[in-house]
Amino acid sequence: MTHILHPDPTKFEEIGKPITAEIFRFNPAVDEKPTMRTYVVPYRRRMSVFTLLREIYENMDPTLAFRNQQCGRGICGTCRFRIGVQGQSVKGCAVPLEPGAHVIIKPHDEKKVIRDLVVEL
Repeated sequence: MTHILHPDPTKFEEIGKPITAEIFRFNPAVDEKPTMRTYVVPYRRRMSVFTLLREIYENMDPTLAFRNQQCGRGICGTCRFRIGVQGQSVKGCAVPLEPGAHVIIKPHDEKKVIRDLVVEL
């Protein structure tokens, strides 16, 4: 959770192999069906799924939609996603990532998608 532990996350050094993230993308206003988009993101110390999404949004793709707020302690659940091939439901702020990881991220409930990873609460 680098955004909490360091005042300027842009000063972190890249360490280890980059993370490959496959992320669910769907904008009902323009898309007929959902797609998966792949991003290769430099690994930085203490990355979580949530900080990975922030890194993508801030430095690679500002069109990525996700609830960009969190408690940072795994309590509130606003950062809930389905992770991996099996689609395990997790709180993104509480899932640490290792260098070189390959992660699949989908919305918590695909039936309630507003856009990308944002769902009706």
